[in-house]
Amino acid sequence: MTKKTTKKTTKTTKTSTQKHPKKNKKTSIKNKKVMQVSEEFVPRKINKKLTTIVILLLGILLIFSTYAWFSTNLNVKIKTFRMVIEKNSDLSISFDGVNFEHNLEITKNTIIDDLYELYPNHTNQWAANGFIPVSSSGIPNSNTPKFNMYETSGVMYTRHDRERLNGFLRTRIAKESAPREYNSYLAFDLFIKNDTGSPESDNLYLQDTTIIQAIDENISEEMLGLVNSFRIGIVRIGSVNLNASVNEIQNVSCNNNCQQIIFEPNSKNHTDLSIERAAKHDIELIDGIKFPTYASKKAGSKIYVKESIPGPSLNTEYYKLQETRDENDFDRAIFEIPNGITKARIYVWIEGQDVDSLETDSEGAEVEIGIDFTKDTAGWDAFNE
Repeated sequence: MTKKTTKKTTKTTKTSTQKHPKKNKKTSIKNKKVMQVSEEFVPRKINKKLTTIVILLLGILLIFSTYAWFSTNLNVKIKTFRMVIEKNSDLSISFDGVNFEHNLEITKNTIIDDLYELYPNHTNQWAANGFIPVSSSGIPNSNTPKFNMYETSGVMYTRHDRERLNGFLRTRIAKESAPREYNSYLAFDLFIKNDTGSPESDNLYLQDTTIIQAIDENISEEMLGLVNSFRIGIVRIGSVNLNASVNEIQNVSCNNNCQQIIFEPNSKNHTDLSIERAAKHDIELIDGIKFPTYASKKAGSKIYVKESIPGPSLNTEYYKLQETRDENDFDRAIFEIPNGITKARIYVWIEGQDVDSLETDSEGAEVEIGIDFTKDTAGWDAFNE
């Protein structure tokens, strides 16, 4: 179990006295508007804003009392999920590597059903029954294009443990060998076409408008802590030139060069309730300070709950530090993208090892997710130096 905070972009930062973050009206799903990002949001070091990708997600959270991901009762239902690129940019995106657009709607149909003909060997994952907490440290090595996502069926006890003091769980890696409509998280391939003609690679950034936030301003502290447990993962698999065949585009491999980032959008915000519950496990959680998450790195047949908590008892055989980007890292490029087509894989999940998801009770909430990308002109800058 690790920690995750509830921080948003600089516009939505919440303090310990502010229980509910302000809703970003630009990204409000209630208003049914796609977020438009102005020039002022672009990091200063970027010479020109060339593209913005926006993802909006509406979900329902249903939670029973639990210790983080050791329960399977956390349920996030996807309602809407959109991705948009500005038409005047030199970037476009595709789910199949064939049809590149500036506007894509992400649904079960668009990332699974509609791809059987044009991208028959895809392995996209959809959470039709809602998200269930899992845990991941990302790709195990630079030659693996998919995250290792660890899931569990919940805490178990021996018949002699009548007071339930020594709960344990068994973890396994979720399967992604074929398309699945019912999974615990979301995963899909994304093809990014960079057609600027740059002689060198450009830099791809997450913009500071990238957020995960609750829509309801009256959301409880309990649910707000769960919203803070979301993660967004991206794997850069590889690139081919613009004239590559569809087969070459869809089957790009790592060649031992796969890269990843895990973004933790709410890394520094903690509710009073999260702080109180963390203290019961001898964890000092301070609002405004990022707390590390030790995510799963290995499957196990009997991992004790007490050994998953950060501290002296943490079992390092099964857990390791989850290296994440946060709201202070928007001026750092996430990847380089050459002039050509780059294959990536996107993950969205609830990190069960996040400290903010401790002991939550059943309740509903709507969440909104916005993921914005922008690109600089580093390729031309380097060429002209």
